Amino acid sequence: MSYIIELLYHYWVGGPEPRRWPEHLKQNPVEGHGQYAFQAGFLLGLQLGAEAFFRDGNTGE
Repeated sequence: MSYIIELLYHYWVGGPEPRRWPEHLKQNPVEGHGQYAFQAGFLLGLQLGAEAFFRDGNTGE
């Protein structure tokens, strides 16, 4: 894995934290952390996309 990707992963996702997992996945730590990591990455992607779309004051109007 590249160094940058690893740094970003640990910054945005971090280690396993069961309090962040959906209740139905508390007994399945691999899937619980995987789902949380996917959600964090998806939200980051949306934020980056929105920033790129609305840069320079472009509000779509």
